[in-house]
Amino acid sequence: MRKSRKLTIHDLAEKAGCTSGYISQIEKGIASPSISTLKRIGTALGIKLVDFFIEDEKEEEVVTRKGEGFEIKYPQGDASIFLLVKSLGGKNMEPLLARFEPGAGSHGLYSHSGGQEFGYVISGELDLIIEDKVYKLKNGDSFYFDSTRPHGYVNRGKEVSEVIWVISPPTY
Repeated sequence: MRKSRKLTIHDLAEKAGCTSGYISQIEKGIASPSISTLKRIGTALGIKLVDFFIEDEKEEEVVTRKGEGFEIKYPQGDASIFLLVKSLGGKNMEPLLARFEPGAGSHGLYSHSGGQEFGYVISGELDLIIEDKVYKLKNGDSFYFDSTRPHGYVNRGKEVSEVIWVISPPTY
C-alpha cells in the first residue's frame, strides 16, 4: 500500500508518527503494531484500519456467512471486534459485533468527526459514557449518539458483554 502511494518508508513513518525502522519491521512481518499505531498508519495512507485485513471483493456480496468476517483483537486481549461484512468498500455503515471481557473498555473518552453510532446489547452489561454522563446498559438495551461527542465504554459486569455496534461512516 505504501509503495502504490509512492511513499518512502521515511515519508510514511513521519506521517504516522513512527520510526522508519519500525515501519520496515512491520512490512517485513517482524513487528506487530498496536491497533492505535495501525490506525495512524492507515490515516497516513488514506485508508481505514479494516483495509489492512480484507481483500477487495470483485462482486457485491449480499450475505456474509459465519466465519467469513474477520476479527480484530485488542492488544490487552480483553476485547475484540468482528466485522460483520466481508468488505467496507462503498458502504456507508460499519456493522460490528463487539465482545468485552469483564473490566474491558475504551480506557478513556474519544471522538471522531462526522458520524453516528448505534448499538444493541445482546448479552452482559456495558457502561456507555457520553461526555460526563454514564448510561448503564443491559441485555436488550440500545443506544444512538453523534460520534463527535466524547464517548467511551467499560464492561463493569461479571460476564462477557456482546454488543452489535454500527458506526457510520466506517472508522475502523
